[in-house]
Amino acid sequence: MSESAPQPLRIGILGAARITERALVAPARSGGHRLVAVAARDRSRAEAFAAAHGVERTHGSYAELLADPEVEVVYNPLANGLHGPWNLAALTAGKHVLTEKPSASNADEAREVREAAATSGTAFMEAFHYLFHPVTRRLHELLASG
Repeated sequence: MSESAPQPLRIGILGAARITERALVAPARSGGHRLVAVAARDRSRAEAFAAAHGVERTHGSYAELLADPEVEVVYNPLANGLHGPWNLAALTAGKHVLTEKPSASNADEAREVREAAATSGTAFMEAFHYLFHPVTRRLHELLASG
């Protein structure tokens, strides 16, 4: 029996932040994933971002993006204070979430986000790549070696 190839992720982007190109656009493209939609505070900014990065469509608000049935994964590079509320909204909408750090503004907000991820059965991940960076791995090797 042959296994079917994994389907590309269908990604929606909250905001048109500069970090998105390096943190999401390039890796998504190299992995064969789709950039389905982007929303920004200013629709013209979302349109410019979509045109520059090959995003399929724009939405007039973050809420519209979360309501898009074709978006299955949300990337959240918004301002730090907006991470918790929009992570919670995305998880509540049944979307998987990759968020920039910090994932929440305080412990109570972090618990709410964690509970929403558990309740919705979605994957939630903070973009904290340092744990997996080769320099960090080497540092741990050196520390372990005494």
